[in-house]
Amino acid sequence: MTKAKKGKRFRYSLDSLLKVRGIREEQEKDKFKESERRLIEEQRKEDEIKAFEKEKYEELKDMMSGGAALPDVQRIMMRKAHLEKIREQLATQEEAVKAAETKKEDQRKQMVLAMIEKKIIDKDKTKTRLAWRKIMNKEDGKFLDDIAVIGYENRSRKKKEEEGRV
Repeated sequence: MTKAKKGKRFRYSLDSLLKVRGIREEQEKDKFKESERRLIEEQRKEDEIKAFEKEKYEELKDMMSGGAALPDVQRIMMRKAHLEKIREQLATQEEAVKAAETKKEDQRKQMVLAMIEKKIIDKDKTKTRLAWRKIMNKEDGKFLDDIAVIGYENRSRKKKEEEGRV
């Protein structure tokens, strides 16, 4: 805890550190929001790939159950190869989503640490302000006591002077 010093106004000696911690906290919050945004973007891409894959599987299914005419085997094979490529893209995208989730969690931890560090300095400032307030109250009390003592001495001196005259 920082020592409180006498003075007319409260001055916190670690104000610059408090500002730096506040700035760092805001930066970490911004980074967390950015990682959250990236995660949402990656999830959106994954959903698009899944929807596209489902659509292409439906087309393949329709092509294979083609009623009277025999389906074109070459086209079916090409479609199947295309679907395998889409499946690879989906696996890659799922990995990207997992990586984004991990990064988001790491960033959240860093943000929480930055918030805790700032809160520690903030609490220290509050405690230091209370200590300063106590010191200033004591000083005010001492000042009032000095005034009361001076008034008492003046009254007792006047009484002695009046007794000496009479």
